Amino acid sequence: MNVASSTSVALAIGVDFFYVGNVWHATALIHLVNRPFFHRHPEGDRACLLLHGLGGGVYELQLLGEVLYKAGWTVQGILYPGHDRPTPQMPASTWPQWYEAVVSAFQALRESYSTVAVIGFSTGGTLALHLARHYAVDALVLLAPFLRIYRPWFLPLAPETLVLSIGQWIPWVPRRSLPIRDRPLRQAAEAACFFKSFNLQAVRSALDLIAQVERELPLITTPTLILQSLADTVVDRQGGQRIYEHLGSPKKELHWFKESDHLLPLDVEREQVFAKVVAFLGR
Repeated sequence: MNVASSTSVALAIGVDFFYVGNVWHATALIHLVNRPFFHRHPEGDRACLLLHGLGGGVYELQLLGEVLYKAGWTVQGILYPGHDRPTPQMPASTWPQWYEAVVSAFQALRESYSTVAVIGFSTGGTLALHLARHYAVDALVLLAPFLRIYRPWFLPLAPETLVLSIGQWIPWVPRRSLPIRDRPLRQAAEAACFFKSFNLQAVRSALDLIAQVERELPLITTPTLILQSLADTVVDRQGGQRIYEHLGSPKKELHWFKESDHLLPLDVEREQVFAKVVAFLGR
């Protein structure tokens, strides 16, 4: 695996202005890279494994990784099988393949660091929960965790029903614009993203993982931070609430955001997201 080891891979190349929530925002233009990274901090004995979402990549967590490095953490971001190279269509892959890569990276960090936290975005959050059920994870951070697909009011059937029925005969669906309200960051993310489609076999496999993780929630006792936006247009916004209610951990927090879409670590409230993550992991 080709792993970048620099301390910073984002490059500000200008400023753009955009309008969200009745407020003008100014954002430095950022260059995002969909390449595995490992930034070893020269001091401290803490490491954080960052897990991206379904059909996404490590660019989703690149900026958060840089913030954590500056806060004293060694950070690693991996790409799962089926997500590790650009292709015209997203390849088929399954959650056991993704999980095997997660376990391998986690065990390597566990051998070298006394404290290992795991941050999962969307499906990465589901993988992180499953990992915490079976391995000694010191802290979990779940960003917009995926338990259900968002169902708009006009859709007569649950999206999962469509994926499990019609989706058996349709290998891919086109990918719409990335769910980021911050225009410059959306442009940077779309330039970094490998795929312009979703593989429905991979989506069905993610649903299989969710079914298993929901049964495991009461048995997971890892301290957990859950962050979810009320404006999310990809996952059911109540997924975070369900995890919070059923999670077995005595130390758990749930915080809501109002302006961001699904990609919390790249959207308009990312600085607040970063601050909450750093504060939680620093306890």
